[in-house]
Amino acid sequence: MDDVLDETAPRVADVEQRPTVRVVVVGEPGLLRTAVAALLAGRPGFELAGECDPADGVAEAVAATRPDLALVDLDAVRDASALTGRLHARLPDCAVVVLTARRTARVLRRALGARVRGVIAKDVPPDELIDQLRAIADGQLMIDPLTALAALDAAVNPLSEREREVAAAAAQGLRTKEIAARLHLAPGTVRNHVSTLLRKTGGRSRWDAIQRAQDAGWI
Repeated sequence: MDDVLDETAPRVADVEQRPTVRVVVVGEPGLLRTAVAALLAGRPGFELAGECDPADGVAEAVAATRPDLALVDLDAVRDASALTGRLHARLPDCAVVVLTARRTARVLRRALGARVRGVIAKDVPPDELIDQLRAIADGQLMIDPLTALAALDAAVNPLSEREREVAAAAAQGLRTKEIAARLHLAPGTVRNHVSTLLRKTGGRSRWDAIQRAQDAGWI
């Protein structure tokens, strides 16, 4: 019958009553930020509150727009924890969401350590991005599934405690003799640990091995 309501269709009143989500986009000027800003500006139920560069003073710039969500390009931010810490201090009710192109355990660890409410991949389809932002605005925690899987795969750390210490020191730019002095080891022992690190990570060089270990969340 024509007068029977379609129970599967959303009621107009319900759609209209959902609050508008104000979003500020934090990222370097360029195609990505412009595209995301345009997407948000053209979607019902969303309002582009502003755009900010990930530089000093960004927390103050974001606070001036008073958004519900801060969408941050994680790959353009040097210290995500410091940035989100400032945002939480200025705007405790603003949910921080990060976009990233790298699906690694290190990314997830950085994001969760920064108390974000969402980790979204940069290659997500536009409609899915909008759906995830709406879910986060409604109070949900959204984590990119492939990033979560990468973290699970890295749960078993193949590096010994001493190998992690050597790798962490090398990641700071210390040379073999400096690492040996810091850890009270012989230089030859340090070189042996570095060789093991190369083998376990599959790295082509010391720096490549360190990067792989960091991405896997092993150090």
